[in-house]
Amino acid sequence: MSTNNNSHAYPNLFTPLTIGNVTIRNRLMQTAHAKGFHAGDGLTNNRDIYYQAERAKGGIGLIVTGARHVHPNSTGPHRTMARGNLRAIVERDAQMTQAVHEFGGRIVAQLIHFGPQGRSGSQDDYRVVWGPSTMKSPAYNEWAREMTKAEMDEVSEAFAHTAVQSKESGFDGVELHYSHGYLHQQFLSYVYNKRTDEYGGSRENIVRFPIETIDRVREAVGPDFMVGIRVSMDECTAGGMQADEAIEMTKLLVATGKVDYVSATAGTYAAHADQIPPGDYAENWLVKDGARMRKAIQSVNPNVPMFIVGHIVDAHSAEELVASGATDMVAMTRTQIADPAFANKLQQGREDEINHCIRCNQGCIARLMMGNAISCVVNPAAGREQAFGAHTLQPARKPANWLVVGGGPAGMKAALTLQQRGHEVTLIERAGKLGGQVNYAAQLPRRDKFGFIPRDLERQLRKAGVDIRLNTSWSADEIEAFGADGVIIATGSVPLKTGFTSTRPAVDEVPGTNQANVLSVMDILDNPGSVGKNVVLFDEDGGRYALGAAEFLLDRGHNVHLISRFNALAPNLAVTLDLPVNYQHVFRKGLEYTINAWVRWIDGGRTQLFNLFTDQDTQVLEADTFVMACGHRSDNALYGALQGRIENLHCVGDAQLPRPLQDVIYEGMLAGRELLDSPDRFIEHGALEGFDESWRKELL
Repeated sequence: MSTNNNSHAYPNLFTPLTIGNVTIRNRLMQTAHAKGFHAGDGLTNNRDIYYQAERAKGGIGLIVTGARHVHPNSTGPHRTMARGNLRAIVERDAQMTQAVHEFGGRIVAQLIHFGPQGRSGSQDDYRVVWGPSTMKSPAYNEWAREMTKAEMDEVSEAFAHTAVQSKESGFDGVELHYSHGYLHQQFLSYVYNKRTDEYGGSRENIVRFPIETIDRVREAVGPDFMVGIRVSMDECTAGGMQADEAIEMTKLLVATGKVDYVSATAGTYAAHADQIPPGDYAENWLVKDGARMRKAIQSVNPNVPMFIVGHIVDAHSAEELVASGATDMVAMTRTQIADPAFANKLQQGREDEINHCIRCNQGCIARLMMGNAISCVVNPAAGREQAFGAHTLQPARKPANWLVVGGGPAGMKAALTLQQRGHEVTLIERAGKLGGQVNYAAQLPRRDKFGFIPRDLERQLRKAGVDIRLNTSWSADEIEAFGADGVIIATGSVPLKTGFTSTRPAVDEVPGTNQANVLSVMDILDNPGSVGKNVVLFDEDGGRYALGAAEFLLDRGHNVHLISRFNALAPNLAVTLDLPVNYQHVFRKGLEYTINAWVRWIDGGRTQLFNLFTDQDTQVLEADTFVMACGHRSDNALYGALQGRIENLHCVGDAQLPRPLQDVIYEGMLAGRELLDSPDRFIEHGALEGFDESWRKELL
């Protein structure tokens, strides 16, 4: 706990909450989220333990584990989730719960049956997918078979069995996952539950199986063990359940007298983005319905608290939600992925040290969707705590003077980490402000939270004492004359306007791309007035870089025709879950687009397109301005000029190779830890997923 207590600034957030025989030290929680840590045997491992311990050490009140399978026929999209029904998990879970308790946190195991959202082949065999009715999964387009009564009883018993094992492992409670389109939520859905027996049709019937599972779990764990439920307040699909109906169903679940809390969320797999909303969503978007649900729950049982999610990113807003009675606990999950010490920093008056989540979904859910373990763009230690957690940041063996050239995210992260380890760091930046190309990203529609990166890092750099020199551009001679003990070049990259596409690698430069009316995305953001009325934008990116630029121009009254070399519009947004909301915006604003195409030549105000599959010319378009979203080239001439002149010389970020934001910030961290040339920089497959008691020695 804090010695410089700032709880008076957030008195409600830092008021304990008692549920049954469990007291939670504050009102900040981390809801269940899949982390992809269990690609091997499905058992808790060091990666879990260090991840949860880091957040408990950081002051969080309540942690809910990622969803744990309770039954063999519960399969996920891939084999990266824990299997809570296995006996071998008990010993391992005991280590995790002890670690969390050691740092004053509380931890609940979330139990799940994936139902129709599973995949028959996600394990090393093939399993029948079960659902309330015979249906196709909106996620994986796979058929699920209607369950029998015997199978439903089997699943309820599996929940009870896993809950008992969770209790034995030292968890403070269990949470039954009745939301997001998984098995029990689909029983609660008029869209998906088409049964004609006693488990379908009326409200009383569709809650029957969820209540039977609650009954079985409560009977198994006894009256003094916390049992919560997570419910969707809104299915967020056409014709789906909305808040009024969800509230009435939840009242019936609470009326059993066997539920200790309700955690409210929204969305299903037919509306995946509503489960993990990207930064395009309004802040606090579920709060109004959540307050209504809490009031309804309290009318049934005033001793049952409610927890709320919904793009809550601001601590003052969270404080007000608790103060006003809208919720009893605030879920700020990605906030505490980005900064595990968020709670302590609030309480200790260290808000200027917080690393804010930018709501990009790139390091967390996108990695998971691709079958990897989660991490975080702004916190490269996330998911890698055993290797890079706070306890691993060692003082420099020999403090030295370092020069970092370039104030983009890689350079800033390198400079900060070096200074934190005891070095003296000078950071020079040729522009008048820090942030590099992140400042451009923050100008795109609904991407303003990217501005947290330079703001957060600059505050921390100045607080740490880094010598920051803006509007400073040194030659190789001047850098050598400075006499630093080590130099890091982080000079970034410049946009390509050549029209190069990886689908036609033999063509280095499309004819006509050197014309004055051919611009880069950075050009149009720097000088929107230079863009003509009619624009053709070429997309080699497949993400927000191009689509955001198109919308930026649409918002300013331009006509935009986007030409994509991909077989869909902005396909890379599928894994970050911001594809649906961005489609809504650009389609409503009149975007025209052509997929599977590229540019043959540009001549004045005309361009020839061709089909990438037939290689045949198609249409000729006319435009005033052509915009190339075609990648970047490293700006590394300075690094080349210093080769052989400075012994301790390194190149990081885009200056080494243009890559996604999470890659370059991670590399900046490695540079600051002086690991760029070390074999310790590599984390091989499975290296973090062993199991031992190392946390006791390393964290305590």
